[in-house]
Amino acid sequence: MTVRELFGKYAVSSYSAYLLLVMIGLALPLVITDDFYNRIIILTFFYIMFSTSWNLLAYSGQASLGHAAFLGIGGFASTILIINGVTPVLGVFSGALAASLVGLFLGIICVRLKEWFLGLVTFGFAIIMAAVVNELSVFIEAINGILSAVGLSGNMDPHMLGGSLGIYSPDIVSRAQYYYLFFFAMVGTILASHLVIRSKIGFAFAAIRENQAEAGMMGVDITRYKLIAFMISTFMAGFAGALFAPYNYFINPEIFSIHNSFMPIIMTISGGIGTIGGPIIGALVINILWEQMGLWGMSIDRLLILGVILVLEILFLPKGLMPLIKKITDKVAGTTSRDMPL
Repeated sequence: MTVRELFGKYAVSSYSAYLLLVMIGLALPLVITDDFYNRIIILTFFYIMFSTSWNLLAYSGQASLGHAAFLGIGGFASTILIINGVTPVLGVFSGALAASLVGLFLGIICVRLKEWFLGLVTFGFAIIMAAVVNELSVFIEAINGILSAVGLSGNMDPHMLGGSLGIYSPDIVSRAQYYYLFFFAMVGTILASHLVIRSKIGFAFAAIRENQAEAGMMGVDITRYKLIAFMISTFMAGFAGALFAPYNYFINPEIFSIHNSFMPIIMTISGGIGTIGGPIIGALVINILWEQMGLWGMSIDRLLILGVILVLEILFLPKGLMPLIKKITDKVAGTTSRDMPL
């Protein structure tokens, strides 16, 4: 597909499908009252947000194998700020902004790298962040110094932070309100992704992904738009991390784990990479399956099963579940949509 064909495509929106999902989401707490299943739903919302952030970067033709780094930066930054007296709202958005600024810095250094070379750099960066934060006492002393320098209290005591468990993260809403907090945050993230993809910026992302050389010849500023994609994606990842930390009661170096870096990749590929609905479907299916296998007492087994499912899906559904779902819905509705990023 050429860039000219891509820009000339007519897109048909799917607002009715998203509206239906919003209505179902608002009604779920009235039907599901069990705390365990409520937790699974909240984690699904979290993974939809996180996967959407990774998908937006992939939409611009870039890849990250260490997206957990930005998830963790958002979580740690917001927690540290809230502990030191910053309001929860400001703390959460500051954490997301911190992740975005780090993403910008990393993007400037690596913007000329292509696809999986960039992925390897981000993977290494996540490992470095885990190693740095793992030395909590040294890390906290450094953070206290920075906070004192900018006029905040800087009074975190490394001995009362849970040791190897990490930093205790205070609640930012009541426990009963976390469902709706994550739900509306997820809706906002999806809507933001939708608006970006449908905008001039989104067309530039897609042009770079399809044919970077031709996009450059047509006047697309490759470096600028790649950095924009990196900043938006890492902001979303940091925002998800900033909300996850207080819900989880604490944040520790495990947030930078390989598991957290690979989950959004698996979920997005499963649902349909480059589509708006892909991360939603992928996170829903994979997270529920993952948690259910955990209930059955599986640990290593569920990793094996997930790997087999991913291989089979790549072989038989290389574009993920979204095209299949779209085909079924079009058949039921008796219509044919030419909208690509559903």
